[in-house]
Amino acid sequence: MKRPSPLLLALGLSMYFAGANAPVFAQFPLPLFGNDEKEKKPKKKSEEAEKDETPAIDPNKVYTKPEPPVLPEGEARKLSGHILLLGFDGMVNPGMGEYVIAGIDRAAKDGAQLVLIEMNTPGGLVSTTQKMVQSIMASKVPVVVFVTPSGSHAASAGTFITLAAHVAAMSPATRIGAAHPVTGGGKDPEEEGGVHMGRKVENDLVAMVEGIAKERGRNIEWAIDAVRLSVSIDAEKAQEIGVVELIAQDRKALLEKLEGYELVISGEKVALAPAGVEVVKHELSLREKVLNLLASPGIAMILGMLGVLGILAEVYHPGLIIPGVIGVLCLLLSLISMEQLPIDLGGVLLILAGIALMVGEMYTSTYGALGALGVVGLAFGAVLLIDLENPDFSVDPSFALSWIDVMPLVLVFAGFIGLLGWMLTKNRKRTPTTGTEGLVGSTGIVLKPVSRDGGMVFVGGEYWKARAEEPLAENEDIEVVAMDGLVLVVKLREKSGGAAA
Repeated sequence: MKRPSPLLLALGLSMYFAGANAPVFAQFPLPLFGNDEKEKKPKKKSEEAEKDETPAIDPNKVYTKPEPPVLPEGEARKLSGHILLLGFDGMVNPGMGEYVIAGIDRAAKDGAQLVLIEMNTPGGLVSTTQKMVQSIMASKVPVVVFVTPSGSHAASAGTFITLAAHVAAMSPATRIGAAHPVTGGGKDPEEEGGVHMGRKVENDLVAMVEGIAKERGRNIEWAIDAVRLSVSIDAEKAQEIGVVELIAQDRKALLEKLEGYELVISGEKVALAPAGVEVVKHELSLREKVLNLLASPGIAMILGMLGVLGILAEVYHPGLIIPGVIGVLCLLLSLISMEQLPIDLGGVLLILAGIALMVGEMYTSTYGALGALGVVGLAFGAVLLIDLENPDFSVDPSFALSWIDVMPLVLVFAGFIGLLGWMLTKNRKRTPTTGTEGLVGSTGIVLKPVSRDGGMVFVGGEYWKARAEEPLAENEDIEVVAMDGLVLVVKLREKSGGAAA
């Protein structure tokens, strides 16, 4: 069987990998193999009929607004403390997921009155969405999700997060819904994995959104349709049918409407009092920024392509080393960004790879390239494994490390690798001083007359047999021009300097 062209194979795998890692609206990444049209079995008539029975969207469907949840009797405890603000503008990915979860934990430890998440998202990964929903549902601090500013949306995964909030609010001209799951390539799970896989994914998310809506007292029927039929509505409609509680033009208007708002937290009736309190913005840590950058569809696609191409280049041209190493590092980063590899485990692997590459630099002639890649792996691994900006990183905050403490170590490694590469390069350019190459150009003196038949010379503190094209007398200065076995080929040494007047 003829082996396929490495270029075509590389391009094919790169395009596939790029498609599987570009979830612009993806919620359920599902990379599959062996889906060639020739391998697909013909569908049974019953399956075709079942697929055609999918209900169509009814634009005139009327949803009944649910009754508001019954609050416990008695006077509500008035909350106090600052407001922790989280800005969520972008995809639901591991970086943003950690950002929200860390913000909720920080609010509880700092005694915040509520967490305000200002959201604008097209959706994202199901795995990250589930973690965020769990954190919001279990929060001891009220969480308010505010879809803002006007023109924004809480689509796909954003629908789950908004419904999970203790209080959901939207700005005018915003929208929510369109939460049907799609694969990493933007296709329907049923198209990628078959009818049963499509049902499993869809039914699982329907059960998830139904449980969220029931727990928060929101419109269950609409929530289910948002997943099954990708129904989407604007802010006014969402408030009318009980999907969200409030509509506010901006943050100031929202906080005014939240004044005295009563809800239940951990079985206790409480009342919000956000008017006039301090709003503290929770910023992204370096770890979260890196994860957010890596999970960008474009970056994930590029990392996937570079990973596949680098590994294929090493497979088809063994010994290049550098392309293979770059490919492995890129694939690790891509798998981490898509949560196919746990972040902490990925950080450990990157650190180990970085150390191994720096050690390997000492045994290979890559002029510092392996060491430089090792520094890159070590730096990324450290950022992903240790969140130095997290106040819980150390037992005692007074002993907490900062990047000022850690970065010098990385810079020392980088400087060491750079110095090692410079020294190796410089050494390669030096004139050899040993062996055949070291003798050529050396000078000496004739001990016994030298001719084509032989003679004896003294070069470099050693006695050598020698021969020359032209006869050389005893005590004449000679220069080595070549070496024939253990016999030196010499000539009369030309003396520098002009004639005396």
